[in-house]
Amino acid sequence: MNIDDIKNIWKEDMNQLEARVQFNENKIKQLELNKSQSSFNKFLNISLAGKNMALIYAIASLFLMYKLWGSAFYVGIVSIGAAAMIFSYIQHSPLKKLNIESLSIIALQKEVSKFRIHTAKTAVYDLSIVGIWMATVGVGFYAWTSGGNHTLNLAKGIWISVAILTWFIVAYFGSKFIYKDIDEKLKESENILANLSKYETS
Repeated sequence: MNIDDIKNIWKEDMNQLEARVQFNENKIKQLELNKSQSSFNKFLNISLAGKNMALIYAIASLFLMYKLWGSAFYVGIVSIGAAAMIFSYIQHSPLKKLNIESLSIIALQKEVSKFRIHTAKTAVYDLSIVGIWMATVGVGFYAWTSGGNHTLNLAKGIWISVAILTWFIVAYFGSKFIYKDIDEKLKESENILANLSKYETS
């Protein structure tokens, strides 16, 4: 075996090694991209479901207003909750279902960033709106079920108040945890996509 044969063998081994390294890099890149797509898609779907639920809650308030139509006072209170939920729906109207798999890395990076900013801006309003809606529905439900004898239904009023307060506490702390988790996961996705974008252009 002469020098040229050794060089050819070495060159062939190096080519095979480079091919394996390239294959592994592409595999890792695809796995990281899939992870970012999956994470973003999950949180986007949660937000879209929340947006649609705001409309359902508004309809529930409108139904309660219809049942209380004889009392302008209670109709006015319940209408505040309905208006808050309609505002929430409009506030989240920029959120749209995306074909995430068809987006380029840079386009996906932009969408993740936009979504994270939107979520951070609306989080405080969302919690406040839920609290307002719960309070107004609680008052309206009490008025509807009390049959006009409000002073004779103190126990029922206390029960409804405790139920609404418990519901709000669970929703508040649950939402705080969810929003924090969303922000952290989206930041992680942004970093992954930024690295992939650099890798793609290098």
